[in-house]
Amino acid sequence: MSPLAATPDVPAGEVVQALGDLVAAIGMPSFPHRLLDALRLLAGVDLCSAFLREGGDHIELIFACGDLPDVPGFTLRASHDYAQAYWRSDRQMALLAKVPAGAPVVVRRRAADIADPAYRAACYDRAKVIERVSILSPGRSSLMINGYRTAERAPFAAADVERLDLHARLLLAALRQHLCAATPLVDEAGLAGRLCALDCGLSAREAEVVARMILGETQEGIARMKHISPATVVTYRRRAYGKLGVSNRRDLMALHRRLATGNGRVHIGGEGE
Repeated sequence: MSPLAATPDVPAGEVVQALGDLVAAIGMPSFPHRLLDALRLLAGVDLCSAFLREGGDHIELIFACGDLPDVPGFTLRASHDYAQAYWRSDRQMALLAKVPAGAPVVVRRRAADIADPAYRAACYDRAKVIERVSILSPGRSSLMINGYRTAERAPFAAADVERLDLHARLLLAALRQHLCAATPLVDEAGLAGRLCALDCGLSAREAEVVARMILGETQEGIARMKHISPATVVTYRRRAYGKLGVSNRRDLMALHRRLATGNGRVHIGGEGE
């Protein structure tokens, strides 16, 4: 079957269009939405997320996309919680991390099969998500694309998984290129503006301090630059971390990556999108 083939219920021309739109959006803020559009066409997903796993002790959220009117902000919050607290409870992903690097793998995961009740409640039950389908490159360092279905739809069918399997290489390659091509935010004004646009209650000064930290400035250097005391810098940093939902510089840099790769419209600290 050709790489752009479609099963009978999804016309090949629509598949070509959706994948073409995805490739055209590489490096652009619209990329997450074009990925969701492609996954909706191929497998009828309602929400999607993308993660980067480096080694066996860290997983990073790249972006989360899609909204549910009854649970605004769920997609980002659940994906953030997964990366921060629950990915170790995901036994399916833990097993796949031990598989040698090779061809992409497409796997399904029912919410009902998740043993950890806190993980299931935070990432599935709250929004009536019934199932996940994942595309990933196996190995200790890998990319993962997830699509989710809610209770308003039937569970994934074999044809849905078949279509994703057909196009898994292209989808992962597009995500990989997007990570490389996305324009980074490299100046204080641009970073501070995007941080404030997250609408999580950051003051202008808090955003400036965090922007300088992202750019590699020390707290002492920020104090000199802003003509404030180091203790005041610490206060701004602590307040900003709480509002942004991060706890350390590594989390802050992960947030920067999400901003740079097109996930800057969402609320990090709140429930709305």
